[in-house]
Amino acid sequence: MRKTPQENKIPALVFEMKLSKLIKGFLRGKRKISGYWKEGGPVNIKQVNMPVLVADDWVIVKTVYCGICGSDMKEITLSGASNNPIRSIITFPQIMGHEPVGIIHKIGPNVTKVKVGDRVAINPWFPCKSRGISPECPRCQQGNYTHCQNFQRGNLPTGMHLGVTKGFGGYASYIAIHQSQCFIIPEGISFNQAVLADPFSVAFHSILLLEPKRNSTILVYGIGVIGLLTIMCLKKIFEVEHVLAVGRYEFQKNLALELGADHVFMNSRENLIEEIANYKDFELYIPDKGLKWTMDGVHGIIDTISSADTLEIGMRILSTQGKLVFLGVSTPKRCENTPHYFKELEIVGSNAFCLEIFKGKRAHAFEFFMEFLAAKRIDPSILVTHKFPLKRYKDAFGALAKKSESHAIKVIFDFSI
Repeated sequence: MRKTPQENKIPALVFEMKLSKLIKGFLRGKRKISGYWKEGGPVNIKQVNMPVLVADDWVIVKTVYCGICGSDMKEITLSGASNNPIRSIITFPQIMGHEPVGIIHKIGPNVTKVKVGDRVAINPWFPCKSRGISPECPRCQQGNYTHCQNFQRGNLPTGMHLGVTKGFGGYASYIAIHQSQCFIIPEGISFNQAVLADPFSVAFHSILLLEPKRNSTILVYGIGVIGLLTIMCLKKIFEVEHVLAVGRYEFQKNLALELGADHVFMNSRENLIEEIANYKDFELYIPDKGLKWTMDGVHGIIDTISSADTLEIGMRILSTQGKLVFLGVSTPKRCENTPHYFKELEIVGSNAFCLEIFKGKRAHAFEFFMEFLAAKRIDPSILVTHKFPLKRYKDAFGALAKKSESHAIKVIFDFSI
């Protein structure tokens, strides 16, 4: 029996880049944070077409969970810069969400990697293989999928990954993806654990870039879900002896200590450098104006916020010839960066994850994550604090916007309720 047009529709949370909606959302949001996601603004539940197989090697996944990322909240609260170059490789309207897990619902005739009924975590990126491009670009051939040269080409709209590519996103009950994006969730691993594959892999990739030694002192700046996963990974996987953290809320501090941080400093621009220096007995240098700084300091920093303030403080508290890896998405602003050249610091950006090399093995970050879970080296499910059905998206965003009240860490949309 043929389905009616309405039966071919599914609900999805959509972000529209329409000036009238953006203005309405902006004005409402300035008065009250929930105004950003009030009806009539850029974010609304829409009825969209049920996804179809893009090619014979594609699959359709029935969504079980999809995590809300900090970058989603940045977009919803209209916090991005208008001149951000990434805008050239995203398209609208967007079905939001790029952290889904689910169950294989349908497969194309050329699919060999998965079968109907398999539980999968989804790598959201749309590089050459997903776009039907062969031969793959040199970066994809090397496993550097996040820097694919073809995000504007192939059989998909322009876009880097789920959530920022027109028509493809995780805040919907069904998702179409290429089979290569599917990673089977082994038996004994729950969806509660697997839904953190994306943020864990982001943390894992940044630590690999940092290259910490076991006896080094590493500072994690910002202890939202990425920061907490970074602490877990530093302690449990890389076995780093000394991990410090900077947080904003008491509940984050308590969890960071539980995960193995030696000490957590509460975020204060004026006193933070002095507090860290006093704790580690670093000599302070005191200029006539501006913040204090050190020549000796922490060996490495992972900055999950990456604002002008956090970067400047990081450069001042980082040891001479130390390394800072930043992966936040804050709007760029000027900061005093003289310590960058004077102390010969290495400052490196970190973008998502790809094929990684860890202890002589080369595999996708999601594969390492599943191995760590199966071996019980980590269990990040403690970080999933809130679940909401999609229809309660306002409550979900509200929980993240008011962390001091909700104590939210990882908030997910639950499509099973």
